[in-house]
Amino acid sequence: MNRLVNNLFVKIFLTFWGILVITAVITIGLIKLTNTENMEAPDWAVRTLHNAAKRIEADPLSITPRPNREFQRRFGRPFLINEQGVSINTPKVPRHMRRFIATNDQIGVPKLSIIEHRGGEPRGENGEPRNNQLILFGPISVEISGQDYLFYLERPVSPTSAASLRRLAVAPELIWGVAILLSIGLCMLLTRHLVRPLKQLQSAANQVSLGHLDTPLPEFSRGDEIGRLSGSLNRMVVTLHQAIENQRRLLSDISHELRSPLTRLNMALALHKKRQGEATSEVQRIEREAQRLEQMIAALLSLSRMQINAQQQHLKLEELLSPLTSDCQFEAEQLGKQFFAHYPQGIALIAYPELLSSAIENICRNALKYAESTVRLTLEHNEFELSLTVSDDGPGLPSHELENIFRPFYRSNEARDRDSGGVGLGLAIAESAIRQHGGQIAASNGEDKGLEVTIRLPLK
Repeated sequence: MNRLVNNLFVKIFLTFWGILVITAVITIGLIKLTNTENMEAPDWAVRTLHNAAKRIEADPLSITPRPNREFQRRFGRPFLINEQGVSINTPKVPRHMRRFIATNDQIGVPKLSIIEHRGGEPRGENGEPRNNQLILFGPISVEISGQDYLFYLERPVSPTSAASLRRLAVAPELIWGVAILLSIGLCMLLTRHLVRPLKQLQSAANQVSLGHLDTPLPEFSRGDEIGRLSGSLNRMVVTLHQAIENQRRLLSDISHELRSPLTRLNMALALHKKRQGEATSEVQRIEREAQRLEQMIAALLSLSRMQINAQQQHLKLEELLSPLTSDCQFEAEQLGKQFFAHYPQGIALIAYPELLSSAIENICRNALKYAESTVRLTLEHNEFELSLTVSDDGPGLPSHELENIFRPFYRSNEARDRDSGGVGLGLAIAESAIRQHGGQIAASNGEDKGLEVTIRLPLK
């Protein structure tokens, strides 16, 4: 039973029908108050009933067999009803009064009804329209000669007074307003109960998707699907964090282990060259491949260390770009090229400094390799995002290779990469670092020539 109640479908179903039932009950109760028939009699009507009752108890003959004109003018037309429901003071009881008596025959809170009297002439003796609106009110108990009777009054009422009495009832607009507000309030409580934890989970999941695996996911002490989802996500994040840590540790361990036989290989090559003198083409080839393997291992170790030791910091972008662009300008001078950097000051962001610096540096160095004469770094930003572009005037790339250059060990031109000493990891490392920041990286050919690599990073 407890498991059934904690089912989200059952919660929504029962709450929905509960809202309908509660709203309907309250609406029906309010509708009864809007009816000008059998509304609760106001204080003046109750006082009139009691004053008329005292007069009758003091002088019963004042209303039998016909009430005198002074009594009717002051109180209205009286009706005394015995236990058998028969009027004892007038043989003829109008239909509207019989209906009112039948509806209100219990001593308690006196009721009042406003009716349109359909009988009689439409105009009075002087030709003016006759007032056909009546009010009926009662009952109260009257004791005459030791016998209890129910006492009612009927009296004409002006349209103005009738309108004032009707305003004592609840307006229909108020009923619908109360019903709508009540249903909205209950639906908002249900929505908040369902949506609030989902929003908290969404916010935490977004942080996890940006690579912040140490983000604590909210835990909810509820037995429905949302509570179970929270537990599953927490377990998933813990497992994912452990898997990534194991992968990084394995990469680091493998890189370290590869360095030992590689060091022995280089030592053996050095001894061979010393003994044999001039190295053969095969030995030179082995030496080149060993150097490339050394570069790959160094790159993997560097990436592994940066990822393991990475910590987010709140920094100004110029603190990261200033030393980087200075180094790139120095390298460009050595290559006989130019490096220009244009970026605004004062842009603040939260980032992993080493990872982001490594990503931008790899892109800039890649551009310097293949540029003919010029490399430019430009930056644009708005409230939510910054866009950093590195462009060169080199040969560019075929359009079908633009997405592949961020794959590990991919080469667009193997001979050129080999001559330049590249191992195909620089842009892959940059792409991994940018993705860890929740950003995007893309490459495109320039309008005239050259390659443009654009990094987009969220600022919030």
